[in-house]
Amino acid sequence: MIEIHLYGLLREIVPGSTASEDTILKIESRENEEFHQLVRRLGLDTSDIGDCFINGKLAHKSDSVKTGARVGLFPFNMRLIDGGMELKYSPHKR
Repeated sequence: MIEIHLYGLLREIVPGSTASEDTILKIESRENEEFHQLVRRLGLDTSDIGDCFINGKLAHKSDSVKTGARVGLFPFNMRLIDGGMELKYSPHKR
């Protein structure tokens, strides 16, 4: 099982979610799945994604997402809270 925490505009993936509560998806893990494959499986494109994390570490496209992982997905328009520094794993800029 993978626990996916959704933030900002990405909460729309979950019908009925609100900004006043945590929006968490729990999905089955897949063997040898990479982060970019997980993003696609959720129906998203890498251009939809901003700063994302796997178990608290910045996610890169080719990172493995294993059973028990906690994934934080932030949309393209959200920045880290450290004064606006952007750490994009994706070359896409808006």
